[in-house]
Amino acid sequence: MKDRIFILSGIIIVLVTSFIAYRKWPASKIDYNTQVKPILNKKCITCHGGVKREADFSLLFRQEALAAAESGKKAIIPGDAAHSEMINRIMSSDPEERMPYKKEPLTGEEIAILRQWIEEGAEWGDHWAYTKVEKQKVPSGNQWTSNDIDAFIYAKMDEVDMKPSARADKATLLRRVSLDLIGMPAPEAIRKKFLLDNSSKAYEILVDDLLASSHFGERWAAVWMDLARYADTKGYERDDSRSIWRYRDWLINAFNKDMPYDQFIKEQLAGDLLPNPTDEQYIATAFHRNTMTNDEGGTDNEERHFIAIP
Repeated sequence: MKDRIFILSGIIIVLVTSFIAYRKWPASKIDYNTQVKPILNKKCITCHGGVKREADFSLLFRQEALAAAESGKKAIIPGDAAHSEMINRIMSSDPEERMPYKKEPLTGEEIAILRQWIEEGAEWGDHWAYTKVEKQKVPSGNQWTSNDIDAFIYAKMDEVDMKPSARADKATLLRRVSLDLIGMPAPEAIRKKFLLDNSSKAYEILVDDLLASSHFGERWAAVWMDLARYADTKGYERDDSRSIWRYRDWLINAFNKDMPYDQFIKEQLAGDLLPNPTDEQYIATAFHRNTMTNDEGGTDNEERHFIAIP
């Protein structure tokens, strides 16, 4: 009896959300990155993406999502939501057919977004990091605007009827930006220079001075070292020490020299494979030596070589 009530309740929920999905059609064109992708990541990708491809259907890449699934049917047919198996499944009243399987059904709004997205061609969106930066017209008219970035921020604040906080005093600004850029209070010379400078460019000069400080590289190299799992010990057995400080110094110098990111990555991954590599490029490849190293008696050197290299 309880099972029947559960199934009946599920059917009612699906029917109601389906009705809402048909009635609640988003007015503007659907954006994949901000509207569709969050739904797929939350409700679909765990079973249909990457290594796990239930029913041979993956939503990781567009070409995979548009291909025929294990059943021979296409889950997504651009421009035709009614015949797209994905829409049929998420709106199904059969608990054995409805997706996500044995999980909370999509809301009416989520279904409406996916339906409209497919009707509009099921366009995929590139990650923002791979999108070319285009200069856009800067909103104007806000009394607080002092540069292009401020203009966009304050335009959004106007939309939600918010006002910026009062401008902080110079000592507070000095503390905030110093801790952010170099991870410590500003050196005395930089501090005095800023506090005594009453020009309109005082803050910009302060930022330039902090960026030029050797402490800048120390601050931001530490972030990368955490990601690379930097350690002065081996991690196994007695956790013996190892000497890898030259790699740490290479990182600090790379940040202080504002090394281009592609070069920064290339030299760490394969500096020894570059034409006529320098000593510094060899040192950069110590990135691969940050993993735990086990050299206790009985270990196989060749085996450990492949385990230790990420």
